Amino acid sequence: MLYRPALRRAVSLLLLLSIGLVLIGLLLGPPEASILNAPRWLSRGLGGQRLAQGPGTPVDVLTQHNDPGRTGANLNETILNTTNVNIRTFGKLFTRPVDGQIYAQPLYVSSLNIAHKGVHDVVFVATMHNSVYAFDADNPTASAPLWHLTLGASIPVTNADFGGKYGAYHDIKVEIGIVSTPVIDLASNTIYVLTSNRDGDGRYVHRLHALDLATGAEKFGGPVETQGSVPGTGVDSVGGRVTFNNKQQLQRPALLLANGRVYVAFGPYADTDPYHGWILAYDARTLRRVAIFNVTPNGGAGGIWQSGWGPAADENGNVYVSTSNGDWNADRGGPNYAQSIIKLGADLTVEDWYTPWDVASKADDQDLGSTGVMLIPGTDLLFSGDKYPNFYVLNRDNLGHFNPHGDTQIVQRFEAMKGPIQGGVAFWDGPTGAQVYVWSAFDSLKAFRLDGGKFLTTAASQITSTIPLADWPGCMLSVSANGNAAGSGIVWALCPHNGDASISTADATLRAFDASDLSKELWNSGQDPARDDVGRWAKFNAPTIANGKVYVPTFSGYLAVYGLLPPAH
Repeated sequence: MLYRPALRRAVSLLLLLSIGLVLIGLLLGPPEASILNAPRWLSRGLGGQRLAQGPGTPVDVLTQHNDPGRTGANLNETILNTTNVNIRTFGKLFTRPVDGQIYAQPLYVSSLNIAHKGVHDVVFVATMHNSVYAFDADNPTASAPLWHLTLGASIPVTNADFGGKYGAYHDIKVEIGIVSTPVIDLASNTIYVLTSNRDGDGRYVHRLHALDLATGAEKFGGPVETQGSVPGTGVDSVGGRVTFNNKQQLQRPALLLANGRVYVAFGPYADTDPYHGWILAYDARTLRRVAIFNVTPNGGAGGIWQSGWGPAADENGNVYVSTSNGDWNADRGGPNYAQSIIKLGADLTVEDWYTPWDVASKADDQDLGSTGVMLIPGTDLLFSGDKYPNFYVLNRDNLGHFNPHGDTQIVQRFEAMKGPIQGGVAFWDGPTGAQVYVWSAFDSLKAFRLDGGKFLTTAASQITSTIPLADWPGCMLSVSANGNAAGSGIVWALCPHNGDASISTADATLRAFDASDLSKELWNSGQDPARDDVGRWAKFNAPTIANGKVYVPTFSGYLAVYGLLPPAH
């Protein structure tokens, strides 16, 4: 029998527990409520899901270039700033070994409960060996992956089946596996990955995998093979239909998650016919293909490669891509949209488009599609570039179609750089104004300010002449900042520095600049190469910044991780 004081304590405890459960129920809503509708710090602590977080939750990097608008900016970086990123306090902390070259941008999820291994900040790395790794993102001694799997045989290179238009295929070395950046859905705790496989029977195939974040286990009945056809009379058509050809198509652009769908875009291997630009859309929970789009169904080419950028998506679920050289007849009501920027609905129907007035002169690989589409936050503008190298600024609500007498129908077009713009672009609206940062081949890093709905054509700031011009194909950029706080903005540039890295393997330098004044270089990996050397440059791949660390992909068989150095003893 309980004594009365003990009984009172037990009743009080039960009452407090009941009140607590009621409060939790009010916060979570009805049992069927999505975790996305709950406060972010109250995410449930089940296997593979995020645990409770307090204010200042570290940002997650779930897609290439940080967001569906492809700005390249992490605006929740509260640790790194222009004061502590310097040679004395910042450098390489550790590396994580992998089994192949890293073409995909590393992705990051904070406070993830890994099955049987506890809670970790996790960096996800995909390689050209068709491997996916989940690493502890912070612990220097935790070099073994939390989980790792290889998703079928990769495709060896050199391969006589690829390339050929410009001689032996050399744009990718060693092997072709996971080329594109995956995408993560926290609502279902899934990472979507697209592999390139050559099966034992010699058949080429791409497979879309949905993997559990906590274990790597396949989900939703996956993987599924990419396949489909559209009506058309163009290249490689049979009986009035054009069928997707896995052997001819390279899946370079990052995956996009929007509208409850995973969008997968394709271009060619070195422009070698027969090929088309394609986008295939898959239901994110069933992996059933729900839409398909061909850029040139009554023609050929028009690949979507965008230097690895994924298709962009706006708040209404519209999808944007830029396409490369090929057939075009949209001005006459035709279905061919090469050399264009296209706005597509969720079901991949064409909603709007733009083609430059000098489209005919871009036929010889001077394509518009070398830069992806960036949606400028807080505006109705989109930004893109080409190999000439021009800036294009368009109104998302009226892309402008085609004007044969000049691009006077669009917001802005001007020649901004000395070399082709191929992926080296990022955006930040900081204390000195909204700026786009660009570092093309054969030029220096520059910032162009947005003023009155247009970009000023003279650079607001640029790096000094003491820093060498970028080798081909330019430097890949990311921005970290604490909102728009002064002294927090850093432009991170991953640069090749000893030759043409588009067709060969080059060494890499990681550089950090004050985003408010690019003439101020804060740090670079060449200042103390014995400690901070990056290794071999990862082609068209930008660094990922999260929670005080910079995750740098390489072609050297590892992921390099930089951050604030431990105090000297």
